[in-house]
Amino acid sequence: MAFNKDEFLAAFLGQVSTGIAANREEAKAYKEKQEEAFERNIQLINTRSTRAGAAVNLGKEALQYLPEGADAKAMVRTAMASGMTGVKEFRDKLAKAHAEAGLSAGQRLSMNDVEAIISMPNIPSIDASLIDMSLEQFAKQTYGAYGEATPAEDTTGVVGRLFGFGAKERAKEQLREMPGMGEMSIADVNAAARMSEFNSLIPNAVMSFSEMERFTRNDGYTFANDMTELFQETMNSREADDSVMVAVRAEIDKQAALGIREGDIPEADLDVVRREARRAYAEKAVHQLIRNKADQYAGPAGFFDHSFAMEQIAELMGADYLEELKKSYGIEDGDPVPEPEETPGALPMDEIPPSADELPSTSGEGLLPPPLPVDPTAVPSLPEGKERPTGERGGDIVKQRKWDKQYGKRYNPDRTPIIVEPRPTDPDATTTRTKLLSGREYQVNAIEEWDRKYGETHNPDGTPKQFEDD
Repeated sequence: MAFNKDEFLAAFLGQVSTGIAANREEAKAYKEKQEEAFERNIQLINTRSTRAGAAVNLGKEALQYLPEGADAKAMVRTAMASGMTGVKEFRDKLAKAHAEAGLSAGQRLSMNDVEAIISMPNIPSIDASLIDMSLEQFAKQTYGAYGEATPAEDTTGVVGRLFGFGAKERAKEQLREMPGMGEMSIADVNAAARMSEFNSLIPNAVMSFSEMERFTRNDGYTFANDMTELFQETMNSREADDSVMVAVRAEIDKQAALGIREGDIPEADLDVVRREARRAYAEKAVHQLIRNKADQYAGPAGFFDHSFAMEQIAELMGADYLEELKKSYGIEDGDPVPEPEETPGALPMDEIPPSADELPSTSGEGLLPPPLPVDPTAVPSLPEGKERPTGERGGDIVKQRKWDKQYGKRYNPDRTPIIVEPRPTDPDATTTRTKLLSGREYQVNAIEEWDRKYGETHNPDGTPKQFEDD
């Protein structure tokens, strides 16, 4: 049978045409399927983006509590890589430690404070590129809210394209270029949807938390008050009276051994013995209280970091006693002492929370003019008969303690009022305080300092409170 060229060409062209149509239909169907998947995946990626955004907010809040530096950034990213529960607990632990340390807004915890409650053993092994990555990008990749489609390589030549080859690859490239959601194309969104909801960028990201009881600012003020009350109560107790009698008798016996009769001993010398014995008895009781508290809160718990408590110890027990106490707990004289009231530095621009642009609330207190000086002669004294009781024993001592508790911080023993300087009105005003022992000076907010000293007992103009109750 002779070869029919026309029939062969017709059959060949028919097969080629069918193949071209099939390739193009396959590419079209693929593209339509991916576009339909995109419509379904938008909601999924939105949900994941919301989760990633919540993690970013928690991470930024955590950065406000941490000291600046790469270690803090690595800690936040490790917390985010451990999951939503991990980063939230991380933020909560830092916020609790910040509050217990008595720090104000803008002040940061030290790394020692952080490491005392949070352990992250794999921090040194974190890739530097992850630390440099923005929190937003890190969170999106971690919580499955970001994808990047694989490029489709189309190596089809011109003739091959005429016959429909490479149509599917070209459809993939079109999907990679078509805007989809945010910075992601349709293909990128579909690629993100195929990822798991959680993808830890830091392998074996581990955190462990310890519940450390801290010596808070309120604990410090309470302790200082308890210590002062114990000192006064013990010093005026019947047991102290007995201790005084023993000490006086011992001094008389000592002088007798030297040939000095009891009646020849100067009364002033015996008064010194009485005072020292009474004080020594009170110091013994307070020493035990201090030791118990120091054993409970020494070290990272912050006992020796509370300046007011330390000042009260030095006032009652002496500066030398405080110095020896610190040494017994491994705190040598001259060691840097945390100063929680020091003015904090500014936050870096990439760590300022979104709420920083909001107008701060104000009571207008800083706009008020300073109060006029108080005329001491115009401030009434306590009524007659309200003088501080005198005497050294029994009922007199009880009355003295009662008077001191009710009036001691507001009136002098002769009934005249104690007038202090008026409360400052400038919220930015500072005052200088000198630390005991170290002698260093530092600036504190003048209003907060006034409130700490006089807020409970005096009016803003410097006059004592509660005239009507007196």
